[in-house]
Amino acid sequence: MNKLDPTVLFKRLADDVPKELHKHLFVTGSLAAAYHFKTKLQGQAINTKDADLVVHPAGHVMSCQAMANRLLELGWRRTNDCYPMQSAEPATDLRAIRLFPPQSDDYFVEFLNIPSVDQQEGKKWIPLQLNDGYYGLPSFRFLGIAAKNRLHSDAGLEYASPAMMALANLLSHPAVGTQRIEAGYVQGILRSAKDLGRVIALAHLVGRDESVKWSSLWKDAIHDCFPKQEKELTATLGDGLSEAIADDAVMEDMRKTTDIGLLNGMDVSPDQLRAVGKRLLADVIAPLRKLISGT
Repeated sequence: MNKLDPTVLFKRLADDVPKELHKHLFVTGSLAAAYHFKTKLQGQAINTKDADLVVHPAGHVMSCQAMANRLLELGWRRTNDCYPMQSAEPATDLRAIRLFPPQSDDYFVEFLNIPSVDQQEGKKWIPLQLNDGYYGLPSFRFLGIAAKNRLHSDAGLEYASPAMMALANLLSHPAVGTQRIEAGYVQGILRSAKDLGRVIALAHLVGRDESVKWSSLWKDAIHDCFPKQEKELTATLGDGLSEAIADDAVMEDMRKTTDIGLLNGMDVSPDQLRAVGKRLLADVIAPLRKLISGT
């Protein structure tokens, strides 16, 4: 896995993607987090080639279709696992749209969709027809949270804030579960350990003085995105994190993913990760539950 400087990658991404498309996109995931904490990370490169681009507003499938066709016309190239199908069904067999820029294989973009308010599935594949066939647009149920309170980069692209990325990952895992990552440099790691580990890494990097402010931000975001489900979702918020920090095996998976990822080179132990998780539960999640339940 090549290591890339997040500041350089943001600049390259902003230059490679036509400027008129910037207003319909924002960056999320490990690249967004690494860019936000570039000062604390002291220019440290990140272990990723994937730039997650979210198309907004919610459900704007036609915009994604137009963007993907435009990039292909400009010479962007499909990755090896990005190829068309001749039918829109079954949607789960469709390939995600992953494109290299015209002159480099250093990174690729992957298009994601903001879900509709009524989406119940954790992950839904939306068929998308491009000039050569059908592809799939992944729509994650809680990704709309990441669109709230977006931040602006020096390169001109917007990106998801640490607070909202942390909340989206927490909502995605009300329990640890058994799903494991099937490929890549963290193959075999629990999916929940990777995502909840990122929650802890974000809280660690932002610091306790800042993370204690997340309760009100999370309350507003859950209300805006899930107005009819806010009590239900908040009632289980943090349950997966509580379960994870009580399990030494899960904590070791967290250590591996955070050490490869955002906390690379910081030598943060499972016990230190556990301590941050406990503070997050006490400082942010418990007060949030009280705010929404009214008790």
